[in-house]
Amino acid sequence: MEKPKILIVDDNEAFLELFLCLPQTGDFHITPATSAKHAVKILSSEPVDLIISDIQMPEMTGIQLFTTVQDLYPDIPVILITAFGSTEKAVRAVKNGAFHYFEKPIDDKLDLFWTTVREAVAKREMLKKITLLQKEKTFGLKTLTPVIGRSKEIKQVVQSIKEVAPLSVTVLISGETGTGKELVARSIHELSDRKSKPFFAVGCNEFSPGVLESELFGHEKGAFTGAVEQKKGLFEVAHESSLFLDEIVDASSRFQAKLLRVLESKRFTRVGGTLSLSSDFRIITATNRDIQADVAAGRFRQDLFFRINVYEIKIPPLRHRKEDIPLIADFYIRRFSQTYGRSITGLSESALESLMIYNWPGNVRELINVMERAVITCSESMITTKHLPFDTRAVADISDLNLKDLEKFYIELALKRTSQNKTRAAELLGISRKTLIDKVKKYKLGASPQLE
Repeated sequence: MEKPKILIVDDNEAFLELFLCLPQTGDFHITPATSAKHAVKILSSEPVDLIISDIQMPEMTGIQLFTTVQDLYPDIPVILITAFGSTEKAVRAVKNGAFHYFEKPIDDKLDLFWTTVREAVAKREMLKKITLLQKEKTFGLKTLTPVIGRSKEIKQVVQSIKEVAPLSVTVLISGETGTGKELVARSIHELSDRKSKPFFAVGCNEFSPGVLESELFGHEKGAFTGAVEQKKGLFEVAHESSLFLDEIVDASSRFQAKLLRVLESKRFTRVGGTLSLSSDFRIITATNRDIQADVAAGRFRQDLFFRINVYEIKIPPLRHRKEDIPLIADFYIRRFSQTYGRSITGLSESALESLMIYNWPGNVRELINVMERAVITCSESMITTKHLPFDTRAVADISDLNLKDLEKFYIELALKRTSQNKTRAAELLGISRKTLIDKVKKYKLGASPQLE
């Protein structure tokens, strides 16, 4: 996944150098600018997810930069850094829409600083998603990626989606990171009677508890510092739509209690408000952990678990459904070839073999990333092993090898190499033709693959 881009603006080059040396900067793509005018030039040529700017600068101050950003790029959050004497200006800027401010030096408050940075970046990402969804709905675009596979495990997932989508019940989606939990949630929404409304998603691990409550419940003007106007939360905005809460296990105990009350009554109150509001939203949650273990350990409320787990969909890791790898790889090769203007027909046999052997700790998300990189770097008609990252050619841990999957893969490969000639394929595999025919029947290799 691409790192968030932060533009750091300060006329003090020594401060910029020290900032770039902080260990936390490794989580972001940092672009330094030595003046506000330099920053404006950068903004006109490349996308930015967050601006961190000093206030006191010659020619153009940080406050003037903030005003310019508000006019031209209103969705980009701005964090201001102020020296003694300009705090009042920073406070006014926050009241006018700046995300936050910090007084120099920031050395003694780095934990809070980086927490704030991550919250600003997460909010920016959510705004981008909402904007994209609004555009899709406006132009009637259908860009939902299908759930791809022919394995019995993924077919069960698809069947579960179709079964639960028409019902307005809460759904819990479990699976390792990168297995496609949000994709399954979107599929449920698109197959429901709420599909005409935008799909909303928020990660419970992306915000501090207070900010998460504000994002979901909304807040009244003056509810806290920086709340310069009333804001509707996602519970309110998602009326007659679907709201996806990712990594629900990471929610604080206070938020869990509030969420339980909302799910039971479908009523809530904005932060700082007294008016009880109602909304008809559908909650879909997800976790990459063993949520029942968290319940047993007292980290997650049992009553909330029962409320969100009316219907559970478990997504298997990619290493447990390797027969789906060729279909997924082919789908994304075609998609990225169209995106980047390539004419790639597919994978070489050795490249496909590498994908089948690799263990895929990052699951489908990692496979998609590998395919995108391969398409970008491939100037030929076929992706070969040289276009794959080195680690995808590493031998899988023996504990994760599935002999049935490997046997099926090599039988398919032999048939492909011999243009479906079973006699020659059996010779390649070192088995009799009868044994090969029995295995073809066993694995149902005569049927054409389906794309769910």
